[in-house]
Amino acid sequence: MMRSRCKRVPGVRRIAVLRANALGDFIFALPALEALRAAYPQAEIVLLAKKWHATFLQGRPGPVDRVVVVPPYPGVSEEPATPCTPCTPCTPRTRHSLECSAEIEQFFEAMAQERFDLAIQIHGGGRYSNPFLLRLGARMNVGLKTPDAVPLDRWVSYIYY
Repeated sequence: MMRSRCKRVPGVRRIAVLRANALGDFIFALPALEALRAAYPQAEIVLLAKKWHATFLQGRPGPVDRVVVVPPYPGVSEEPATPCTPCTPCTPRTRHSLECSAEIEQFFEAMAQERFDLAIQIHGGGRYSNPFLLRLGARMNVGLKTPDAVPLDRWVSYIYY
C-alpha cells in the first residue's frame, strides 16, 4: 500500500470508474469524480454503473462523459450469487457459472475494446469488484481493498465504518 502522494499516471486518455450502486452512493462518489476530472481534464471518464445512472446523467453537466451499463454481475451490479445445486434451481440470484454468461463475456469483450488507460474501483472493498475491474484490461487498475480482496496495481485499504 502506498502512503505517500502518488504521481499522476502519464498518458491517460480514457478512464473507467466502477460505481454501480444507489443514488446516495453516487452522490458520495461525486467529489472523487470531480477530483478525477481536475487531475485528468482531457481524459474521457466512463462510469460503469447501473441503467438508472445512464438515464439520470444523460444531458447533465458533470465529471462523467459517458455511462456504460454493467450487466447483472453478482457482488457488483446485483447481490452475490448463491451457487446452483440440485436442491436450489437456477434463478437470477443463482447461477451455474458466471464465467459462461454470454452477456458478461460480451460486456468484457466490449470493455477490452475501449482500451482504458486507467480503471478505478470505488465500489466497496473489492472482494467482487476487484476481479471485475481486472477483467477490463486497463493499463493500470486502482481502487479499494479489504484483506480478502485481490490487490490492484495501486490500492488503499477499505475500512467500513
